[in-house]
Amino acid sequence: MTEAEWLACMDPKLLLIALQGKASDRKMRLCACAIVRRQPGYTSDELRQRGVELAERVADGLATEEEREDMREELQVRKENEVAQGEFDRAFATRNAQYCLDRNQRYFFWFDPGHRVLPPEDALVVRDIFGNPFRPVAFSRSWRTDTVLTLAAQMYESRDFGAMPILADALQDAGCDNADVLDHCRDPKGVHVRGCWVVDSVLGKE
Repeated sequence: MTEAEWLACMDPKLLLIALQGKASDRKMRLCACAIVRRQPGYTSDELRQRGVELAERVADGLATEEEREDMREELQVRKENEVAQGEFDRAFATRNAQYCLDRNQRYFFWFDPGHRVLPPEDALVVRDIFGNPFRPVAFSRSWRTDTVLTLAAQMYESRDFGAMPILADALQDAGCDNADVLDHCRDPKGVHVRGCWVVDSVLGKE
């Protein structure tokens, strides 16, 4: 995939395939979680929410193996019940949350040949997390002022990215003149999720 293709592509699966072997497990797992969070019914499904939240903790090394296995088992039991009752859409959604907890990047359930197509909007999620891999940004230490770090940490923890334009102003005040960084923060149509490449760069996460 070329840089032009990466920037124009609206097929999330193609973008993710291009990243295989080039991105960290943490980034890939957070991407899976962000996509599951956007799927129908997520906000009204308490178990799916707990599963994805735990998977995010797994990504950041904050969950135990016992917690992971217990949640996978809980999701497995529900998935089997849903299949037995013919609730295949619900079982599919439960499986998606379960796969976010898997090892060895099996959580990329959408690579399965029979998997449903991901909506084009999810391509924006992929680019928010991974930025432009053809043009990585060398993030200067001097840009990480107390204000910049505080804003980024608050957004990461809360998953509320409404302060991204304010982060851009703070970065610019700190001397950042990188158009990719500032434009990403200020894009009025931008999508931002946990794992956003700019926020991660501020916080030193990979």
